[in-house]
Amino acid sequence: TEETDMLTLHKENNLYQVEENGQPLGWIEFFRNPYHAANCYLKIELNHLEPSLGRQLWPQLRELAGRPLQVMVDASDIAMTHFLSASGFVCKRTCYEVDASVDDYAGGTADVKLFHCEAGQADYEACCRVLYRWYLDTHQAVNPWTASYEDFCAKLPSTAVYAKDGDALESAAFVEGREIAYVCSRALPHFDRFAQSLLSAMFQQHTRIAFECDDCDPVAMLLKNLFTNQSDTGFCTYIYE
Repeated sequence: TEETDMLTLHKENNLYQVEENGQPLGWIEFFRNPYHAANCYLKIELNHLEPSLGRQLWPQLRELAGRPLQVMVDASDIAMTHFLSASGFVCKRTCYEVDASVDDYAGGTADVKLFHCEAGQADYEACCRVLYRWYLDTHQAVNPWTASYEDFCAKLPSTAVYAKDGDALESAAFVEGREIAYVCSRALPHFDRFAQSLLSAMFQQHTRIAFECDDCDPVAMLLKNLFTNQSDTGFCTYIYE
């Protein structure tokens, strides 16, 4: 049992029951993501969301966790996002979901030559390495990848599409059916043309295309900006350092 001036926390496994002057306020659960172990993830179930309560809770829970606290919340949950931001958390990332038809496409056309490769091929391995470095760099400030390179590759679709500058791999996308799972680039100014060529090819096979994009990832956001009629709200990652 941990106590503050006003609050009492009763630990049960990974749950902390929160009481104020003996009155139960709800609970907060700790859990870990083995792929992103630098942060401690929280699930919050509290009866009321007063910023003053959070300002008392977070320093103590941060000390108990021994690492930054992380909360994932839908941006449309105004009560929770206000509670977090007003009590010391910072929104470090918003993830948007795009599910679009060709009528939503606002980009142009491009004639970048696309190459396809499959898991087990040397070109696929090259795409994996570029994506891995890109992902590490773009997500480091939010929740760093802490598992192995092999673990990272095991989560990827088995098909990649890429463009080259001479013999050098320039941009790549990992695709599965109508979904674009990941994108990366070594040449940001050229990514738009790669994306336009990729989308043109995919719309020849699928009536709709889907992908998620994090606002910490500039090429994913370039992809998102090629579409209209998409939601401006997403899923937010809040961090308490």
